[in-house]
Formats: sequence, structure tokens, C-alpha cells
Amino acid sequence: FDYILFDACLMGCVEVAYQMKDICDKIGFSQTEVLAEGLDYTNITSHLLEPTTSDVLSVCKEYFDYYNSQSGQYRSATFSLIDCSKMDNLASVCKTIFAKDSAAIANVDASKVQVYFRFNKHWFYDFQDILAKAGVSSSDLSSLQSALDQCVLYKAATPSFINAFDITSYCGFSMYLPNDGTSYLNNFYKTLAWDKATDLVK
Repeated sequence: FDYILFDACLMGCVEVAYQMKDICDKIGFSQTEVLAEGLDYTNITSHLLEPTTSDVLSVCKEYFDYYNSQSGQYRSATFSLIDCSKMDNLASVCKTIFAKDSAAIANVDASKVQVYFRFNKHWFYDFQDILAKAGVSSSDLSSLQSALDQCVLYKAATPSFINAFDITSYCGFSMYLPNDGTSYLNNFYKTLAWDKATDLVK
């Protein structure tokens, strides 16, 4: 596929992007829930039916701009667009970081990491913020930022989400946090392509 756009909640994780990197060129998705109205198909369809190349970036921007123009709890959205061809480099950088800082990542305080979930669905944290809060070195964070800059073509987040949490850190990906998961989920996680490439959960 040229692109896949997810009009669905909580799909915007690094695990999804890596799992699907070989079947599409670009992925657009949300790290948080998507409010009930979802994407505005009245306006975005024209971008997808361009005679030469679909304008997926404009779809992502219009989605975010629509919700960002709302007020109160309706001003709630996150969305990013990913270049799947750059995911292998991101995985390579992360494999090195995960190997060096496995103990710190395993012990990171989940309560201090940027969340993207409500209620008890505690499996969606900001990917970059996990590593920052784990205390990885500034040089490794710089390498991570460079890899993210290559693969995240667009990212945007409202200041808060449904009055449930503020969004102060936003890299364009969420990620599972093993020490705030379960043994069942950790075992399943090992079957994912992202984990096989990076050894986050061993």
C-alpha cells in the first residue's frame, strides 16, 4: 500500500508501525483514543483522490486542525504520519539503547512517563519519554531524536486529552512499558517484530 490511515483508537505505537513497515509506505495514526466523530471524510477524501499522488499529509493535518480548533474536552487529539522505510534505522538505534539501558528501562517509574491512555488501559506511553525518564545518556537520546526525525513526517498533539491528562511530551509514537504490563503481555510481546528487532522484552 502507498499508505494506511487508522481511524481507530490507540493505534499510534512503534510496535504497529514496525509490524506493518513492509506492507505500506506511510502510516497515519493516533496515540490516544480517537473521538467518536473520527476523521472528517467530507473534507479528506479529496486529498486521497488526487490524480497523481495522494496527499496523506494534508489528511493528517486536517484531522488534527479540526479537533485542535474545538473547545473543552472536544479539543483532544494526537496524530502522526510515519515513513515506514525509516523504521529499520529506528529499530537499530533502539536495540543499542535497550541493550545498554535495559535495567534502567525495566525500573522506570511509570507514573512519571507521558501517558496516552485513560482508565486502566496502561499500555500506551510516549516512546521517547520512556527513555528520557529512564535516564539514558544524552548522546543516545540525540541518536534517538535523529532517528525519529527521519521517520516521523508529521506529529501534533493538543495540550490535553478529554481533561484526563496533559500532553507535555509527544514524539509521534507510543510504546508498551514492560514493567507496567503483565507477564502474559510480556510473553506475547516477544512475538512482535519490534521486539525481535530490538530485544526490549527478553
